[in-house]
Amino acid sequence: MRSLILRRALAAVTLTLAAVAATLGAAPAASASEPGGMIGRGEAMDRAWSWIAERVPYSQSGCHNNQFGCYRPDCSGFVSMAWHLNSSLTTWDLWNVTDEIPASDLQPGDALLRDSGGTDHVALFLRWADDAHTRPVVRETYDFGQVAEERAWNDGLRGFSPRRYHRLDDLMPYGTIGAKYDAMGGPSSPLGAPTRGERDASLGGRFQQFQNGILIWRPDVAYAVYGDILQKFWATDAERRWGFPTMDEADAAQAPDGTRGRYQFFEQGLFLWSPQTGTHVVHGAIYEAFHAAGHEKALGYAVTDEMDEAGGKAQKFQKVTIHWNPAKGTWITNN
Repeated sequence: MRSLILRRALAAVTLTLAAVAATLGAAPAASASEPGGMIGRGEAMDRAWSWIAERVPYSQSGCHNNQFGCYRPDCSGFVSMAWHLNSSLTTWDLWNVTDEIPASDLQPGDALLRDSGGTDHVALFLRWADDAHTRPVVRETYDFGQVAEERAWNDGLRGFSPRRYHRLDDLMPYGTIGAKYDAMGGPSSPLGAPTRGERDASLGGRFQQFQNGILIWRPDVAYAVYGDILQKFWATDAERRWGFPTMDEADAAQAPDGTRGRYQFFEQGLFLWSPQTGTHVVHGAIYEAFHAAGHEKALGYAVTDEMDEAGGKAQKFQKVTIHWNPAKGTWITNN
């Protein structure tokens, strides 16, 4: 069933991801922010990557000058450059432009800062290297003879304080989610404006919430879920139950009585909606029978979710009911 759903979902997807991939693979663009102004996480991490790509050597004097400006090539200069500050601050100065956050809320572009224990240092947080969140992956420049790099700290936070820059725009979409949002039309899209920054989803994904829906990502594609389909998704344990979407919402076929609606495939089921029937999920062996019989074009839209019946399951559609039990398999009766 799962492979069939994926094949049909992929066949239904009309939006190609070539533009998204090209955007993500491109060199960092010129700065969108102003010095000392608001900056999005994506821009901050692009700026940080520029020094890693250029293998900028560590130094506590002078400056490294590229398309993102001239900053001192030590740890705090690196973070100052990434955040597009007016000048290269010291680790002590960075306390004044940041707030402490819980380690559990560390996001790309936040900082890990320490100026005690005989070692002053700061690094940009990128992600966790492990599910237990004990090994942060950072972008940093850190010692003479070294160049700016991205690496995992295998010994945890080491007494570093998680910090968030005062002018970091947490709501600005970035990465694959940002590219998808822009391709959909940004704030004028069905999603509306962002209301929450990108955060971890279950099962290794990421999501961002907007006024009217979410964009949910799993390496390396993002799809939108909104409206009644989103409400049903949330009410039935979301990706923990149904997996990730494999397509955007699309027009479904017209039912025999003229009903028209929308559908969206997820890894473990089909969400089917119409104004007359609401949203219901079709999955498992009942989905296989629904597909084989001609989908909503022949059977109409689902009017119930899958229900228990003696010895098995059943699901009612506008014209028929599909039954299943382990001994007999599936069969269809007219309503």
